Formats: sequence, C-alpha cells, structure tokens
Amino acid sequence: MNAIAFFVLLLQLASGQSSTSPLERIRAKITVDPETSLSPLRIAGRYSNPSKELVKLVGPPLRGNNLYIFPDNTYVYCEWADIMPTTVFDRGTWSFSETVLRLKSAPEITWDPHLERRFLAAHRPTRIEEILLVGIDEDLPYFEEKAGNDPELMLLIIARQREQAIGQAESAKLKASLMRDGWKPDFLRK
Repeated sequence: MNAIAFFVLLLQLASGQSSTSPLERIRAKITVDPETSLSPLRIAGRYSNPSKELVKLVGPPLRGNNLYIFPDNTYVYCEWADIMPTTVFDRGTWSFSETVLRLKSAPEITWDPHLERRFLAAHRPTRIEEILLVGIDEDLPYFEEKAGNDPELMLLIIARQREQAIGQAESAKLKASLMRDGWKPDFLRK
C-alpha cells in the first residue's frame, strides 16, 4: 500500500467514515437498484414517510412528512401530526449527482429542520418505476442496525417513497399552496 492510500485510510478510520458506498451498505441487507440518471422532471414528486404501502402494512400513523421535489430544482419539506396541521419545516434547492440527492436550505431557514441533507435514490428490483429516498447520514445507519429478519419492512420505515409525480404545469400552484397554508416561520423559530 502506498503512503497516500494508507494516509487516506487512516483519515477515514479516524473520522469514522467507511469506504463502503451507501448503496453497498443497503445491499448488504436487501437488494435494491440505484437511480443513477434522474432528470429534474423524472425525480420531481411528493415523497412520503410513511408511504401508502407502509400504512397498509402497519396501520394509520399519528405523524409523518412529505418531501416535495420540484422540477425547477427547489424543494419544500413538510411535517404533519394528529395534533399539528401540515407545516413547512424546510425549503431550498436540490441537486442530483450519480445516486445522491442533495438538499440545501434557503437562507431564511434559521432553525434545524430535522431533515437529512443527502439521500440515496434507489428502487426495489420488482418495482422499476419506484423511487425511494434513503437518508445517508441518519436513516441508513438506523436501517443497518434494525433491518434484522425483515429488511424490506425496515426499508419502508426509513425511506421516503415517491407517491406522486409532480409535473412542470402543476409545480408552481402546488408550491404556492404549500407555502400559503403551511409556512409558519415564527412557530419554528421558537
């Protein structure tokens, strides 16, 4: 091993990083295929957690979230609960490279939106049209720890599944509606 490679390995070990990719880490538990070349129009959609598929398996939830990815490279992230209406917790811009969706909050987001910044985009082999977003920094380690004997269920628990495509035509109206009804920055700053 040359000195540079050894030094890089030492840095990775010291920082707790692994050279194993997020895709390889998921594939150690369950077979998924990566989404590698998603255009803005193809990735645009409403990604929900819990998804309709998970709700059918475990019953209705008391809380959840939706990540709206718009074709103009913007996003809006909302949370809801049985005692809280749909509320915008984050908004900003997104980029996609190789298999990773990256989010960057708008400058006015001065609170912690509790949303990961990097997501692996993948799908199960039996569901070619599906897009799952798996948070790389928090959700993936939780999945690895808890997958046990039912990794498919755990994948549904941690992933945001695309429930609805968002086209260019309805994008502006949907975004305006989310912001009008759910944007409560004074509530979030407290």
